[in-house]
Amino acid sequence: MRQIALSCVQFWKSLGYDRVKFHCACAPKLSKPVNFMQKPAELGRKWTETDLGGGRFGQWGRYDGAVMSSASPKPRTSPRTGPYAASSAISSHIDSRTAAMEVAEQLHDELAGRCDLLLMFASYHHRTAFAEAAAAIRKTVKPRTMLGVTAEAVLGADVELDGRAGLSAIGMRLGGAKVRSWTTSPDNPIPLRDPAQVRSRIGFNDELRTTMMLADPFTTPITRLLPALSNCGEGEKAVPVIGGMASGASQPGLNVLVLNERVLTAGGVGVTISGDVKVNFVVSQGCRPIGKPLVVTKAQENVILELGSMRALDALQELAQNLSEDERKLLSQGLLIGTVINEYKDRFGRGDFLIRSILGIDQKAGGIAVGDMPRVGQTIQFHVRDATTAAEDLQLLLDAQQLSTPPFGALLYSCNGRGARLFGKSGHDLQMIHDRLGNVPTAGFFAAGELGPIGDASFLHGHTACLALFREPDNEDER
Repeated sequence: MRQIALSCVQFWKSLGYDRVKFHCACAPKLSKPVNFMQKPAELGRKWTETDLGGGRFGQWGRYDGAVMSSASPKPRTSPRTGPYAASSAISSHIDSRTAAMEVAEQLHDELAGRCDLLLMFASYHHRTAFAEAAAAIRKTVKPRTMLGVTAEAVLGADVELDGRAGLSAIGMRLGGAKVRSWTTSPDNPIPLRDPAQVRSRIGFNDELRTTMMLADPFTTPITRLLPALSNCGEGEKAVPVIGGMASGASQPGLNVLVLNERVLTAGGVGVTISGDVKVNFVVSQGCRPIGKPLVVTKAQENVILELGSMRALDALQELAQNLSEDERKLLSQGLLIGTVINEYKDRFGRGDFLIRSILGIDQKAGGIAVGDMPRVGQTIQFHVRDATTAAEDLQLLLDAQQLSTPPFGALLYSCNGRGARLFGKSGHDLQMIHDRLGNVPTAGFFAAGELGPIGDASFLHGHTACLALFREPDNEDER
């Protein structure tokens, strides 16, 4: 993938913009080119990466060795009975063992028995002790299957611990559903060109409800793996994939993944859930299209050279000159690009695009480098980050979910460009989920790329909230 230095200061100043940010899909503060497959946690922030697991150094500098106080303990509730149940817990304690025990005790008390699946998410502060923390939770809760990943920041229950140490987990009892775990790694990758082997590896079957995946962005060929997973049924059944890319490190080998007793620093871990459980998905974007759709008429690698037979940079300049005052303000906060998902639609609107980053511009060639591999004939549209649009989109999608029975558990994979960075306050998405769907146990993390289904395919998203809602099965055949 070509790297193009940003030489656009004079270009934007000539249009009346003193400063315009070009965003990586996962980091809204980015103002320099990056490799799309490398999505470091610190793109939007600076932190010293020394002894993170011990808690002495972190995102905002030296901690002075003191132990940070954990969040206020959640009031004890009665054990959750029945074949379908979930419990989520979160701790902001800087000590990994203490955080793990706080979370484990709450899950143990509330589930009070069988736990079929447990997912654990920890901020990079807990990286060096992540395996030990996972073992402590596993020993207390005794889940049949456990997945875990390190991240830039985590969320759970009703809080987002953005910029702080955090450990979040959710345990679920899934009735008669079956859970099949799987891995992929550089040493033993899923054979992408052999659908039969893909089906065998992930446990594909006629009653498949979803495949969940957590993966390291540096060592997982996600742009090839995701279509292989989604389409492995070869027309028999699309596989809805939900999950996120680890965001807790800036280089290979530092993200940590857990599958039961196994600890990995490369590849991905996943589970396939089948049988007697219902899983619904919400994929909500945080961007708004500006201008009009344009067709790529010339491209080279990840650089768009022409749009509508016009130099791509000239097309962008024409767009910027014709924006309204409100759109110009949004543009100054960041410019992204959306690629159309379904080219056969007559009109394109909200939710019809996959959001990708703009990595830079080449003024000499008039090209725009993007975080994707554009192809000639592809329809694109420029986008801006917009908190109002993001809130409206999530609200509409959650309102539709109110027509179904209340979920008993939820997993939220959010772009690390959302949260307080987009909405100006912490906990926006969690609060809206709970306002619309009740106090459903929820856990998740801020990812360096979110995985979620739209229609009959699953995609890698940016600036998106991907939500999986678990419900008890009903008598209707809704598969």
